[in-house]
Amino acid sequence: MTGSSRDHTPHLPHRRQPTVSAPRSSPSETAIHVIKGHPEFVFLDELRRHPEEIRIHTAPGDYIFVPPYVPHREENPSPDIEAVVVIARSTQEAIVVNLPGAVRAGQRGRSPPAGGCLTAADPLGVPRYGWPTSPRRTGVDWRAWLTAGPPVMTMASNRRHGVRISGGAMARSRRGVSILGAVVSVGGLAVLLAVPGVLQSAGISTPWMLATGVLVAGAGGAFTDLVKRRLERTATDREVVLDGCVRLPGDKRLPLVGDIDDPTLLGVRPSWSVDTGPPSPPYVQRDVHEGLVAQLQAGKFVLLVGDRLSGTTRTAYEAVRAALPGHTLIAPTSPAVDKLRAVIEHAKSLPRAVVWLDDLDQYLVPEGLTFQDIRHLVAGGHQRTIMATIKISNLYQLQSDASFEAREAKRVLRDPKPVPLACKLTTSELDRARALTADERIGAALRPPREFGLAEYIGAGLPLFDRWRNASGTGAYPRGASLVSAAVDCRRLGLTRPLAREMLEELHTHYLAHRPRLQPEPVAEAWDWALKQHEGTLSLLMPSTPHSESAPLDVFRYLVDASEREDSERATGPEWVPDDLCTRVLALVAPDEAEAIASTAHSYGRYATVRSAFRHAIDQYSRQGGSGDERTLAARFGFARWLHVIGEFAEAEEVVRAVLGVQRQTLGADHPGTLAGRQQLALLLFERGQREAAVAECESVLARRIELLGEAAPETLESRIALTAMQERQESPHTAAARLRADTDARTADPDLGPGHSATLTSRLSLAIALWQLGQPRQAQEECRLVLEGRRRALGHAHCETLEALGTLSSWRGQAGDAAGAAAGFAELLAAQERTLRQDHPSLRETRGLLAYWLERAAGAEAR
Repeated sequence: MTGSSRDHTPHLPHRRQPTVSAPRSSPSETAIHVIKGHPEFVFLDELRRHPEEIRIHTAPGDYIFVPPYVPHREENPSPDIEAVVVIARSTQEAIVVNLPGAVRAGQRGRSPPAGGCLTAADPLGVPRYGWPTSPRRTGVDWRAWLTAGPPVMTMASNRRHGVRISGGAMARSRRGVSILGAVVSVGGLAVLLAVPGVLQSAGISTPWMLATGVLVAGAGGAFTDLVKRRLERTATDREVVLDGCVRLPGDKRLPLVGDIDDPTLLGVRPSWSVDTGPPSPPYVQRDVHEGLVAQLQAGKFVLLVGDRLSGTTRTAYEAVRAALPGHTLIAPTSPAVDKLRAVIEHAKSLPRAVVWLDDLDQYLVPEGLTFQDIRHLVAGGHQRTIMATIKISNLYQLQSDASFEAREAKRVLRDPKPVPLACKLTTSELDRARALTADERIGAALRPPREFGLAEYIGAGLPLFDRWRNASGTGAYPRGASLVSAAVDCRRLGLTRPLAREMLEELHTHYLAHRPRLQPEPVAEAWDWALKQHEGTLSLLMPSTPHSESAPLDVFRYLVDASEREDSERATGPEWVPDDLCTRVLALVAPDEAEAIASTAHSYGRYATVRSAFRHAIDQYSRQGGSGDERTLAARFGFARWLHVIGEFAEAEEVVRAVLGVQRQTLGADHPGTLAGRQQLALLLFERGQREAAVAECESVLARRIELLGEAAPETLESRIALTAMQERQESPHTAAARLRADTDARTADPDLGPGHSATLTSRLSLAIALWQLGQPRQAQEECRLVLEGRRRALGHAHCETLEALGTLSSWRGQAGDAAGAAAGFAELLAAQERTLRQDHPSLRETRGLLAYWLERAAGAEAR
């Protein structure tokens, strides 16, 4: 059979002759009307896991539409009854190719044009070559079908039976609809004109039978007009569906669930980005995950309920991806009723689909989602399911609404059993989260104090941070932003208690003073802005006692963490808190808080602030309890320890001796504080070269601690370790190396220890250091390499003792002339530290400096 614009009335022979419509140059749409017999149409369904032939049985009066590029064959299964059909096509080219059977698209000699590929899916998620089941099995109501949503008839009958196919197979574009409408009209007219002749050629000449045939053909012609209008509506519905659903950028089709690898496309809040990780943090599996997956796979209406920022959207997203990655995703982008209706009706026509309804309450409006929609979507044996989320407050409001308008919403909510999701992580969820702390976003959210949920911290952090930073300009809330800045900097200084409002009001003028032309809002308005809840129950500043207008304030911790990250990433290095603000804060804080500020300032190398903070603490304690007060002596002793750390040995010794004089008088010679002071003095004496006096003092302290506290006390062990170190450093290098070699060999041979024991590896590292001091760099590096390998096996690559050995070996390589080896070692050390340490940690800054130094040396060596 060859195609033309005229109608044909071919007779299918009794012998089965497979045919395939496969145009080689231009697409062709085919309309078929069955006049006589029971021809069958066969096509290959490739959507199934195992492709199989689908057979469609017809009877006189049926209409069939064959989309372009659909391999199929027509069969007459009866050897006794002749099959007669009328065919109309949209082109006049010879387009029929006889093949040995139904074939896949890839078996053709030439692929169809883009947009008509048989193996592709329709933009609405339906296969272009798919044929649905008969209304005799599905119970199609033709009147409802002609006036309602997206399902499109491609096979119909005056005898109330036929086949329908989803819109994707026919409604590709308005141009396609126009062509098909013309084909259907021509087909109807052809039927009307051809029926009398066909009946006469079949030997039927009775007038009443001829009249009946004409009437039947006339009804078919009227029916074609309904089909044409139906197709035009389908094209419009198709555009509405595509415009109203989530799609991948640049894709004109509805995606599969597994195609959505960015959870923010479905409403998950974006987090701050990291250099070495995905845009969203890894998923911490919630305890409800497996239950959600099971319900989704069972084709149920699943409703996840939680507070705002409890992680409902991310949890739902991960459950859907795990359960149904191969299903078409129907995710409305707008609750507008006109778009929602088209989307829901289209979802009903898909065999496998997930309807995504985040914030379900926005769809439960008059003329929106209905109870019947839910029943049609999840009933009937189809593989369709609904994944919905709703805030618990909105669910309660809907369930409590007694108005007439809320009746349908209550019917919708009656079917699913809500699955609650808590904001805070459970113990098992925390265990899973701790395994993911390599991602700095997870690690930051889990740092104590964990006063916020994981999703709260990650999801609300970025919007609140932007709100704070964007409010400092003219016309916004510069005073409110300054109050928040004062609170953030107090936390960065080391203050952990709730902050008094009076304190923040006094400090916030520091930030306004740098911008004198600003016209800040009134103080009351600034407080309202800073305390207003914007992200669920979160605000920039929060009363430590809920609903109290006078309680001290806490600051959302993400603001502090983000400020620290921002500061550490400055090209010129961290700036921390300005010195003048530190001075103002020190005048307002308690002495213990001043000591905390001193500790924080030391980590940033702000030694002037450390001195000021210690002196403020000592003065405050002295005024409160006198110079002999234990708190005063402890603060002075802490100051001496800090002086020792930074190398100010003389000043540190002076402070320690002064403290010891007071301790002996007020506490006694055997008081633990007095013995601690004597131990510190011994270390200072050793550093200043008075080694014999230092060893004697340390021996005396050790003896008193053994007598008073026992051998196993931590203070006793501290004295013993210090004494051993002093004695080792008093030995000649050769004596120390020989002793350490013998000790290492003995521990290696000990069956209870062995070469991999931590004690053996520690002894071997001490041996390596002694060999290096003796001027034996090759032997020292070999021993250090053995320590590094042993610690990697026993402790792992990221353990602090492993990294200690790696840093020592890298430094020795560089000093021995291997600058490239040193650079490689420090690069490995930096990568490990970045995974385990905060970005502002002093060790990171030190390692970065050493890496830069040895990279420069290595580049210079290559240039020479």
